Amino acid sequence: SKYSTTYQKNNGQRYPIYGHVLYLQVGSDVKGPTCVFPRRSSGGDLLRSIHEEQNNLEEECTGNGGDDHSKDVKLVTVPAVAGRLLRFDGRDLHAVPRPYDLWMLPFVKGAAEYEPEEVWGRSVILFNIWPAGEEPPLDVPLDQNREEESVQTTETLCNPFSNWKEVKVGQKVQPLSTSDSEPNQSVKVWLLGNERRREHPLRTVPLVAHVEGGREVVREALAEKSQVTELWLRQ
Repeated sequence: SKYSTTYQKNNGQRYPIYGHVLYLQVGSDVKGPTCVFPRRSSGGDLLRSIHEEQNNLEEECTGNGGDDHSKDVKLVTVPAVAGRLLRFDGRDLHAVPRPYDLWMLPFVKGAAEYEPEEVWGRSVILFNIWPAGEEPPLDVPLDQNREEESVQTTETLCNPFSNWKEVKVGQKVQPLSTSDSEPNQSVKVWLLGNERRREHPLRTVPLVAHVEGGREVVREALAEKSQVTELWLRQ
């Protein structure tokens, strides 16, 4: 294939090298984390065992005894913080549940709030990086850097890279004392796209919060205002 580095033969999809989310403005009451599922590219992937990565998962998972870790699904939650830049593997499935605890709700009614913007606004820039020398994504023409059209400016619109700070990933969130803190509570992940893109016939994928703390651990991570958190769900 001429798309040797971006084309996946198993599902016929192309993926960028990296995906990015740049958070520009975040309202005071917004709980809109970006949720990334490392090494999972679709809804169908959330239900597939990854035996080839068994050794890595056994090193990373804790508190699971002698269970089959190939059924574990890693989830990283990244809260929306103004000025934050999230970068992740372009193949990774990602989502923004709204409301933030959507995956734990039996049903949702009503519409999301967007105004006033200083309270409910969530402005971001999404962009991907594709390898040089390959065709651009379908129906997405690449920008042409024409010298005659360039605009010269001396204004600096962001902090120097030397001032950027890497955010540490937290491993655990303390659960509240509720009925949802029991292990093996269901977590229903909503999917976007058509069936081919989802690689799953339904629009939701049922997973389980199997660790101590259950769904409340997941809910607390999704409600975080700034802390990036790593969690484990199970098929």
